Parts: sequence; structure tokens; C-alpha cells
Amino acid sequence: MSVTGVFKQLLEYWEQLPRENGQYLPTLHAVNPGIMHDILPKLALLKRLDKYNVLISMMGSQADTQWQGSMIGVNAFDLTSPGLKENAASFYSAVLDQPSAAVVRKANILKKNIQTSIASLYLPLADKEGSPSYIVGCSVYENTQLQNRDNDRLILDRHNISGVQFIDLGHGLPNWRFTPPPQPKSPMSVTSHKWWDRLLPVRRPIKDTRLDA
Repeated sequence: MSVTGVFKQLLEYWEQLPRENGQYLPTLHAVNPGIMHDILPKLALLKRLDKYNVLISMMGSQADTQWQGSMIGVNAFDLTSPGLKENAASFYSAVLDQPSAAVVRKANILKKNIQTSIASLYLPLADKEGSPSYIVGCSVYENTQLQNRDNDRLILDRHNISGVQFIDLGHGLPNWRFTPPPQPKSPMSVTSHKWWDRLLPVRRPIKDTRLDA
């Protein structure tokens, strides 16, 4: 699979990062955020502590300020639909343990029946000891009229995942397939998957380019 635009820029930067002592993944401390200043607001960093504990370690403000409070330190599984827990855990494992890159697309129907697609690129990184622990993510709206809508960045949801494609980083592709959970039995449960909306700000804040760690 080939990527273009911001994803191509990030993937090419990842590919040229130094590997230490023959490791197959670059380490997080090899990343220089200043070099990626133009796409920094679109980035998020996830840190896997264990199978069901993947912390949002840092985010560019264009994503982080879309929420009522900072998402730094929040477990990504707290922003994942309950029925998607096992899918998400195996997906993070596929990215980190294969290792491989992945592009996830989500189809959204917004107000006034506007249809758009959000694409997110996930790339693995190692910690100082060489253990695959971090995922750097970059999300963009593929409808250019909606570039400022960041509510759904890097949130996996059972109702709107339209495709997952892996990118071979030189170690093969994982044997992973998205398994849709059972559909809700009642109309009320269909709307309940938006429970995280309570975290969204009432007013859109002014953007900046800070980076939280």
C-alpha cells in the first residue's frame, strides 16, 4: 500500500530514523518533533503499558484541545467502544509486535447529511530498551472542507470503521482482520456509542502548536 500527502511525509521521516544496535524499530528519543513542526498538530503518541492499558502520552494541540480537558495520560481504551476492546488490543499488537504500519479509515455522517472519511496512520516506535511500546498516530479528514473537525481523531468505533490496511515495514503483514462486534439491539444503544461526546468542548478553542509530554 502506498500513501501520499501528510502520511507519506511522516512515513518517510520514520523510515530514515536511526536504528540502534541492529534494532528493527527506531526509538522514541530518536524523533525530533521540530523537524515535523508543520504536521505536529495532527499527531498523537500512544504508549502501551499492557494489553488493555495504552496511554495517550502526548498530542499536538490541534487534537488535544478538541476535548474538555487534556487527554494526556488517558487510557485509549476509555475512548474505545466497549464492543471493540478485543479488536483494539489485537490491532495495537499487530502494529507493535509484527511490526507494521496501518491506515484506518472511518466513514462519518455529519449534520446536514455531509459524508466524510477520517484516515489515521499508525507507526510503531521502541522505548530506550528497544521494546516496541509506542505508536505515533496522524489523523486527517479526507474531506478538505472539514479539516478543523478533530473530534474523532484516533478513536476506534464499531459503527464507522470502513477499512484497515497494513503497510509492510520489512517484516511482513500481520494476520489480522477487523471483526465487527454485534450490532446494537435497540435504537437507544445505537446512539450510546457517542458517550465520549461529554468530553468535547462547548466552544472550539483557539488553535496553537504546543506539544504536551
